Amino acid sequence: MKSKITITLIAILLCAVISYGFVLSRTSQNDISYDNPDGIVGTMSLSGPQLVAEIAPGLVFKIDTGSDLSTITAEGLAILEKMGYNPRKEIYPVLGRDGVGDIQLSATRYKIDLPFHHKVHENDSTTYNEIINVIHNVDFAPSKNGLSVLGIDFLQKFKIEYQYHNKALNLYVKLPAGYVQCVDLSYSKALMTSIWLGKRYYIPISIESDENNYFIDTGLQKVGIKLPYHEVKRTLRPLYTDTVLSARGQYSALIDHSAILSCGDRGGAYTAYYYDNDEEEFAMNPFNLFTQDVLIDFIDLKLYLRPTYNIPKRKSPESAPTSQHSDSPFLVNKPK
Repeated sequence: MKSKITITLIAILLCAVISYGFVLSRTSQNDISYDNPDGIVGTMSLSGPQLVAEIAPGLVFKIDTGSDLSTITAEGLAILEKMGYNPRKEIYPVLGRDGVGDIQLSATRYKIDLPFHHKVHENDSTTYNEIINVIHNVDFAPSKNGLSVLGIDFLQKFKIEYQYHNKALNLYVKLPAGYVQCVDLSYSKALMTSIWLGKRYYIPISIESDENNYFIDTGLQKVGIKLPYHEVKRTLRPLYTDTVLSARGQYSALIDHSAILSCGDRGGAYTAYYYDNDEEEFAMNPFNLFTQDVLIDFIDLKLYLRPTYNIPKRKSPESAPTSQHSDSPFLVNKPK
């Protein structure tokens, strides 16, 4: 009798290991390739609090490192088909959080070629010139919430440059010139998170001399730095009340406009938000935190800053940039 139980337990354990191995083998974005891997692989203009990126006329995606998988709507598929890029439907199961934080289980995947256009402005009207690059074989799950999302499964394949003044996002596979390393990144190696399509990336940040690893989440709409309520004890200053809107709802928050923050060898005062929701306790959005160009290198696990501002050229002295951002806690060299 004991031998039968032992054999049964071994069989169950073996099935579990095989199933776990199968899930890990169905990773996403392993077949990505580019027409041109040099320079900017892809470029997107950003808009709105959700950081919606437009890669081609009418083809928009939310940029969300907090989403484990990339999703696309039926409307997005139709735009690509109209442009001559036909998705290839595949059947295999994928599991992960989507762009609003819900767990999505899908048996359908689409392999898609994404054409990245360069957007320019002429006479106050927007025009697009030629396609600068095509990223092939990008995996998407069908969207179940009406959002097309470029999630961390896709974004972690690149070095991502956020141009603060231009509100543009550029993708690289080779490090561009002009950046200085700020701090090293890390990612979760927990068994529970290994089944997701993308890793969960963290950056060490110290607030009021208390350091924690902050989850890098570009889905945070208003907040640069998010801490849980119980961390309010770290400051003796009177805090203001606010309401934070996130993908999961509205949450009451306390905000500290004078929190002392350091990241790598950069430091200064910055606004910290204290609130609880059902997402990571400690989180940060680099696109809201840094008031200068920043490059997140998910490939080599580093975060870089540009030593000086990348300010667009102005046509007249009257429109010259002011020093409104000269108090950035992360600026290496102030503009001359």
